[in-house]
Amino acid sequence: MTDLLARPRALRLAARLALAAGLLAAAAAARAGDGVIVSGSAYVDSWGIPDRSVGRGAPQGLTLDASLKVGVDIHDDLSFTAKACASCHGFEMEHVALEYTPKTWFNVQAGRILVPFGEYSQRADPSGHKPASAPLIYDMGRMAYGARTVMNLGIVPMPYSDTGALAYGVAWLGERLQVWYGLYGVAGLKGSNDVDWMALRTSSYSDNNRELAGGARLALTYSADANAFIGDATLGGSFTGGRYDKDAKLKYLMWGVDASFRVGPFTARGEYAARRTDLDPDATGYRYGLVDDWFEKEGWYGELEHPLGRYLAAVYRFDELRRKGAPLPGASAELSVDSRIQRYTGGLVVTPAQGVFVKLSYEYWDTTDFEDFHSYHVGMGGAF
Repeated sequence: MTDLLARPRALRLAARLALAAGLLAAAAAARAGDGVIVSGSAYVDSWGIPDRSVGRGAPQGLTLDASLKVGVDIHDDLSFTAKACASCHGFEMEHVALEYTPKTWFNVQAGRILVPFGEYSQRADPSGHKPASAPLIYDMGRMAYGARTVMNLGIVPMPYSDTGALAYGVAWLGERLQVWYGLYGVAGLKGSNDVDWMALRTSSYSDNNRELAGGARLALTYSADANAFIGDATLGGSFTGGRYDKDAKLKYLMWGVDASFRVGPFTARGEYAARRTDLDPDATGYRYGLVDDWFEKEGWYGELEHPLGRYLAAVYRFDELRRKGAPLPGASAELSVDSRIQRYTGGLVVTPAQGVFVKLSYEYWDTTDFEDFHSYHVGMGGAF
């Protein structure tokens, strides 16, 4: 019995090691061939919470966030990309896809793709954002009170990878305005009574209910001159929905809006996202009678960054995550029908050399149902 249980795990591990070996081999061969692009990043972060009695479920101490991406141009209109990542969820293939790009206004990507939900999906790697942690609405797993029996993370962890296809394009409205649009069909979120986030990162990345989930994103960008005081500005909207249980009875809907702009040396960003998730009314163990057979999560963040010289930048962020609805059977007794976490963040980013960065940050967590606490991050990484 033990051997039968262990064998699938061993096969999955072997498959992951083979994928990693394949990526490394492609990276080694990149210098010898044209049309091969290799990029990647690595970041080690230490998260500390001085008060050891709070922050349950927070993976404190050292963690690694690393990725390796290989892209191959098959011909002018067709390419293949694969990206492996190692983080709090283990070693996974973030995406493996073929991309057909015949026109700027129509392109198709198919395989395990990065789902374009929100602006943060484009910069989820540690090298792509200044704060040491992700916004609460997109936290991948380094979140206090984020266990399944409490908040069960945020709206959707980033990067959001899924099996499916994406059709997208870019159109210009004059010389300054650019519209990006995308429409996709994917396997969708998975779970039984609320979403099981680890199920999204379990081979073979297949659908659990054979019912397609779909979504779209639209973003309008104003492109300014390189040295203009009023810089680029973007306004976007995202929507997706589907059914997440194996019987395809429980549905979810997610939506969000985002904006970013630059004024002088200051860059500001903000996003709002929400998800309504159906509950199983036949499950036993609810603490209250179900008035609504669904719960809602919503949250937002506002972020401001600016340089403090050639090698130093500052970043400030305020974000919030809220869960409204009956706690699930087995949930922590502290979790109420309206639970909220707010976080205040201030940080510095040092770039001593090209492609190398050091992140320092302070956070204050303010909660309604749990204990408030202070924490800090110290991390170092690089990208190429």
